[in-house]
Amino acid sequence: MNINDNMKLGIIAAVSIIALFILSLWISQTPANDDNSIRFGILTLLPPLVAIGLAFITKETILSLFMGVFVGEFMLCVNDLNIVSTAINAFLQMGSQIISCMADPWNAGIILQCLLIGGIIQLVTKMGGAKALAESFAKRADTPRKAQLFTWFLGLCVFFDDYANSLIVGPIMRPVMDKLKVSREKLAFVVDATAAPVAGIAIISTWIGLEISLIAAGFESVGVTNVTGFGIFLQTIPYRFYNIFILLFIVVSAITLYEFGPMKKAEQKARARKEDEEIIVPSAPGFDEVKPVEGIKLSVWNAIIPIGTLIVGALIAFYWSGYTTILGGEDQAL
Repeated sequence: MNINDNMKLGIIAAVSIIALFILSLWISQTPANDDNSIRFGILTLLPPLVAIGLAFITKETILSLFMGVFVGEFMLCVNDLNIVSTAINAFLQMGSQIISCMADPWNAGIILQCLLIGGIIQLVTKMGGAKALAESFAKRADTPRKAQLFTWFLGLCVFFDDYANSLIVGPIMRPVMDKLKVSREKLAFVVDATAAPVAGIAIISTWIGLEISLIAAGFESVGVTNVTGFGIFLQTIPYRFYNIFILLFIVVSAITLYEFGPMKKAEQKARARKEDEEIIVPSAPGFDEVKPVEGIKLSVWNAIIPIGTLIVGALIAFYWSGYTTILGGEDQAL
């Protein structure tokens, strides 16, 4: 670390301390109130603004989210102008909240799900299934237009969960997109835009289980009990304009190959890339380090069987979970 880096860190530290002191001074002068929105007023926007701002500046999502949460906890812990004591209490409170969130069954399930899907993708890659599948798609998706439409179609197929969609479609289509000189930015957009939007309108997905419970709880809170959460969800599908229009937008964008803004620059740079030029993505190592086992026979079945088992198993698990819940007499309003 050179002198300039030390100076930058010193300036950042000094600015942070001054900002925390001013924040403490501002909050300590506001009267205590059970409603934090009244007590903090416009300051309630500060934690998300810090997280978003740092994400743009540092390109570090986890660090930015951490600092945003820390600022929120700092605000809740302010009692006087002792920022050291407040910072320590905020850090301890944040640790307690993180542990509490990790212990929540729903959050723990999401983490385990991501680990499971990630493990399956690693297995498929090691077995050569991902490479074989990519080569098979490359024979049919021989143009940037077809490659984007193939990615869109795969996104529709993996409809049961947005996390699974991103973790499955992304690694499979990335070699195809790279070969056809489609930018990583465009791949990320297509994958993201066919993950949550598809899961949000599919009648069977992990999103729907949560949504119908929230819908039913909302109607119960206003005294309406003669409706079902799933029935209301089905009625809202035609009005989910973002989900529908973004899926149509991807098709139109792929067919016309029309881009604008930063995406246009990314696509132009990708098209101008030489065949043997390495794609440098320093902040996203991903699955690049995982290669097929040496000497293994490449087969698309090494991808179809594990991923197909995951999809079929997920659908069976959804059905069994709902079936046992109904038999157990829980969540009758759903």
